[in-house]
Amino acid sequence: MSRPFRFGFGGEDVELDEDEAYLDVDPVADVEPIGANHSHVPDLDDIFGNLPSNIQYNTIQLDHSTNGTVILARRELFDIRAQVMAEDTDLDEASTAGLLADDLQSNIYEGGFKTWECSIDLANYLLAHAQDLSQLIMHRCNIIELGAGTALPTLLLFHLLLSFPIPPEPPHRSLILADYNRSVISLATIPNILLTYALSSQLIPPASGDMEITPALLSSFKQALRVRNIHVRAVAGRWGLALASEISSPGELNVPFYPPCRALILASETIYSPSSTLEFTTTLRELIRVREEAGGSVRALVAAKRIYFGVGGGVDDFLRMLREHGGEGKEVWATEGMGSGVGRCIVEIIRGA
Repeated sequence: MSRPFRFGFGGEDVELDEDEAYLDVDPVADVEPIGANHSHVPDLDDIFGNLPSNIQYNTIQLDHSTNGTVILARRELFDIRAQVMAEDTDLDEASTAGLLADDLQSNIYEGGFKTWECSIDLANYLLAHAQDLSQLIMHRCNIIELGAGTALPTLLLFHLLLSFPIPPEPPHRSLILADYNRSVISLATIPNILLTYALSSQLIPPASGDMEITPALLSSFKQALRVRNIHVRAVAGRWGLALASEISSPGELNVPFYPPCRALILASETIYSPSSTLEFTTTLRELIRVREEAGGSVRALVAAKRIYFGVGGGVDDFLRMLREHGGEGKEVWATEGMGSGVGRCIVEIIRGA
């Protein structure tokens, strides 16, 4: 087993600097290499059916002076631990690794059970630009989050979609969530989507607590997606061309991104080492290329620390790799001058290839 490393920040759940027609999950085996055969594809009922009847959640508050306050709910890490420990079947290596003290084990567990600092930065940035984003998400679009984990940026956009009036003929909107680990998708990412629906619909209070998963809740969740023409897909696997192809496929029950539509690609804390940066950049460039060649428009935002001490990744290496392949990025937000310790920024991809 490879030696784990830690990013070195505090906190258990937040790491600081410190209708089945609407969801498909296409898991690539957790530790298999790029190009590995796909394993079983659980549907919506499989995912929620394997959850306990109650799940515990906490909340995080995002604030903006003009666009107001948004409260998002995430499943508690201790609640995930409790479920995994109570399972009758043997624990898979990814679940075990992710629920121990170590933050990341390369090629086994990539940190998806925790909410990382830069994902909060990206969610706050999206809230600050909610008016501009409304022009995107109220039209036919793909929203893709790479390395989603607890998926805070996507949860914010899903909340916005749920808060808008339902148009007479809502356009097709896809939320596509990708993470290395299948267990993260099943235990954290998708439950957080359900929690976002429940909180946005005022079915649970905007404070830490528990949510009962009932047939009525699941039925109303699927109906909310259906009437808004929102489709949720989740893909588990390692970054690379195989994953990019899987993300871009229409899925058994989803229409593809043709005719040309808009796309927003989001990522945070995905360039923490040279190897991860190369694989991530390959995936990102391929997603952009396919959509642009189809005549669509793409906006991509990557939130990261300037440097990841001890592991060699960082923003400079990412921008260099982009340039080497004909791409270009620019910083659109940064923490410099804010007394925040390790510098953090958000890069927008101007050209992918």
